[in-house]
This record gives sequence, C-alpha cells and structure tokens, in this order.
Amino acid sequence: MANPKITYVAGGGTSTLQFTHPPSGLPAYYMEAVRHDNIASSGVKESIIERIDNFLELNMRTVLSGSDVQNWSFFMASAMQGSPFSYYPDSTLTVFTNYTLEDTTWDAAWRTTGVYTFKMKFRQVVT
Repeated sequence: MANPKITYVAGGGTSTLQFTHPPSGLPAYYMEAVRHDNIASSGVKESIIERIDNFLELNMRTVLSGSDVQNWSFFMASAMQGSPFSYYPDSTLTVFTNYTLEDTTWDAAWRTTGVYTFKMKFRQVVT
C-alpha cells in the first residue's frame, strides 16, 4: 500500500499533497452522534438522532523539514478556511473521500532534528 495523498483547490488550481510518510495509529472508524436522549419517569428511554458524523483523525508523526512541512503548510492554509479536499488513503488508487478540516488550529511541533509532528481531525463531507 502506498502513502496517502490529498488533493485540494488553491490559487485557482488543484494542488496535490503527497505524504512522504504514512499517518500512524489510523483508526478504522471514528463516528460521533448528535443525539438527544429523554428518559421518562417510568424509565422508558427515547432517543432522537439528528445525525451521525464520520471523522478521520490523522497522527502525522514524521513530517520532514524543508519542502515536506512547507507543502503541509500550503494545504493547511487552504483547509483552515473550510475548503473541502479529497483524501486518498492509497495515492496509487482512485478511491477517495471528501473532507473538511475540523480543527481550527495547527501546530507543526518539533519532534527531533529535521522532523515535525502534528495531529489533524477531518470531517467527512455529506452531499
């Protein structure tokens, strides 16, 4: 399996962010329900579901200094504005999911010499 990639619109054209290293600890599923529960005095429970959101949380433990972290900053500048993007879990395949960035901050933290690390949370776009 190849590393993931992200395609996004920036500066009037489509840009591609190729991952140099895969995310670590990628969960199979991450869902969050918006639900209202009411329990009657008799003990009967009623649940009203508004929606179930699907998320993707990436833990990027190895992002290299130079062009790698700079390419991430270009992507984050677009994604932090709420722009949708396409995430390809395997950059060699055509399967993708559209997301928006859930986070409102980004910190490419120093991990070791020449290596940065950060986490991101993506919300799946519903059409």
